Amino acid sequence: MAQNKDNSFKPKLGRLGNAGKKSAKSYINRVMREATKLKSSNGRIGSGNSFSGRNVGRGYYANTIRNSNAKVRIGHRRVMIKARIVKLAGAGIKKANTHIKYLQRDGVTKDGEAGKLYDAELDAVNGKDFLNDAKDDRHQFRFIVSPEDAVELDDLKSYTRDLMQQMEKDLDTKLDWVAVDHYNTDNPHTHIIVRGVDDGGGDLIISRDYMSSGLRSRAEDLMTDELGPRHEHEIASALRREVNRDRFTSIDRKLIKISDGGIVDMRGKPKTGYEKFNQSLQVGRLEKLQNMKLAQQIKTGVWELSEDFEPTLRELGTRGDIIKTMHQEMKRQGRDPLEVGYDIHQTDMPQAITGKLIGKGFADEGEDKYYLVIEGIDGKTHYADIKQSDNIEDYKAGSIIELSPQSIEPRKSDHTIANVSYKNNGIYSAEIHSNDDPSASPEFIQSHVRRLESLRRVNIVQRYGDGSWDVPDNYMDRVSEYQKLQAKKSPLNVIIRSQFSLDVQVTSSGATWLDRNLIGKEKSTLSNVGFGGEVDAALNRRRAYLIAQGFAQETQNGIVFQRNLLKKLEQQEITKVSARISSDMGKQFVQVKKGDQVEGVYTKSVELASGRFAIIEQSKEFNLVPWRSVLERSRNQLVSGKVGGSGISWQIGKKRGLGIS
Repeated sequence: MAQNKDNSFKPKLGRLGNAGKKSAKSYINRVMREATKLKSSNGRIGSGNSFSGRNVGRGYYANTIRNSNAKVRIGHRRVMIKARIVKLAGAGIKKANTHIKYLQRDGVTKDGEAGKLYDAELDAVNGKDFLNDAKDDRHQFRFIVSPEDAVELDDLKSYTRDLMQQMEKDLDTKLDWVAVDHYNTDNPHTHIIVRGVDDGGGDLIISRDYMSSGLRSRAEDLMTDELGPRHEHEIASALRREVNRDRFTSIDRKLIKISDGGIVDMRGKPKTGYEKFNQSLQVGRLEKLQNMKLAQQIKTGVWELSEDFEPTLRELGTRGDIIKTMHQEMKRQGRDPLEVGYDIHQTDMPQAITGKLIGKGFADEGEDKYYLVIEGIDGKTHYADIKQSDNIEDYKAGSIIELSPQSIEPRKSDHTIANVSYKNNGIYSAEIHSNDDPSASPEFIQSHVRRLESLRRVNIVQRYGDGSWDVPDNYMDRVSEYQKLQAKKSPLNVIIRSQFSLDVQVTSSGATWLDRNLIGKEKSTLSNVGFGGEVDAALNRRRAYLIAQGFAQETQNGIVFQRNLLKKLEQQEITKVSARISSDMGKQFVQVKKGDQVEGVYTKSVELASGRFAIIEQSKEFNLVPWRSVLERSRNQLVSGKVGGSGISWQIGKKRGLGIS
């Protein structure tokens, strides 16, 4: 109590007046309320069940910090901190696993190697162990700490440990955390993940003010202690550079503050040298804004700001950051940065593009939103903000991918489902569909069942025990809303056309993306520059390879390819790969054909030039069949299915049926 004199409660006796039971009880309640407040502010009460309240949380300092700390402190080293609370219930732990894996990706260290997790004591920490300990946690905290002068620090790791030690003192609890340092941007920064539990095992609650400004204040204090305060000439130089920046700056923020209805009056002479300096910066910035048509001098010394000058500057800043990112990704791959045209796709894309994946990363590091940089066959370099993606690890540099706009319209299968169910009082089943359209193949019908299964998971339809489906009257309206929501979450559809580079495809024994272009299955329009030119050259080399292997021949009318070329190449590769897998597993490979029943345990997938295939194991044998994403939910479990004309209709598990083809 002696340490917190300002918050101590001292009863002061006055005139007693009415000494009845009611006043005595009121006095006791007042004492208890004040004691509770003091107890909470010292960190003993803080493991509540709500994130609400600016000052609800652990620790005396963390609970008394105010937003005034967010003000710029003259001479202090600036540190940017992004903070986020992530719930781990449901799919949260899976996304947390993807996040922590991605933080350790290649190319983020000073030497361009994979990032390494560390904690308060160890320089190498296993991310799986950390998340396994956290699997029952309600939430976790994520911080991105980016000191403005991080390049001047001898050791970012030591700085982070000092900061986390200070955070533990502020919150009055030990913290379980891991961090990784990234040097793949202009400003080195650190990602920190903190488990959402305190040292007593309860939910860790941190006040909003500490999250928004208190931790940053501590980080700036540490940076200032480490490097010394910023000199006046450093601050002045930084501000002068802001005058001509094509982005929203601190000077712009000041102009908004001193403006009156968008009018900035710069008349009148400043009294001090510091005020004169600030005014000169502001006038210079206003002249820059006028050149950008974002401000106008309406009379001497008086300026009018454009209504959209802030969003325009912020958009310019974002675009500049994206272009810089594209340069870095191209340079990392040894390519000449943006020697041809480039396009930026953040919310939409007019048409599909195909190309080589150059790089990927966080478009928003706090929100787990990703970008891809693609060198297109159209001769342009493309930046695509794909928002959230559960498959980001599948997108590997050098692979061939296709990006297309996410459709917001209901699918053809939705129209069919609606028509069939409408004729049968809102009920759909494979049998009803077959009776309604006898020409429909089992594989075609199963594709509709697969669509209904995905819609069942978002509560648009219901499935009965006999395998039939309850389709609501407003089915098409609900599907339309669902498609729009999906497009908003992820506006671009990403398809991996090949995980293999052009050089590997040229001499591959399998059916490659190059082959599908040669015979017209996926024929693309190629530019004669950039990656388009490389693809054209690779197609010529692949054509020569196929002729040499007897799969094609030159005639007077041009190159003639064997019939069923893709199927023959795929079979050739499967025969070759299955022999190697058979040797490794000690099991016999069994080829499956149309009409066969496949049953076994799905253990893993393998990436071939012909596509991705699943290994289905029996006791002494195994099958190699086309992979489908639904199988991943049943890895190491029993699956069964029947081979059809265009795929396999799987039964996942012993009771629940799910058709895929």
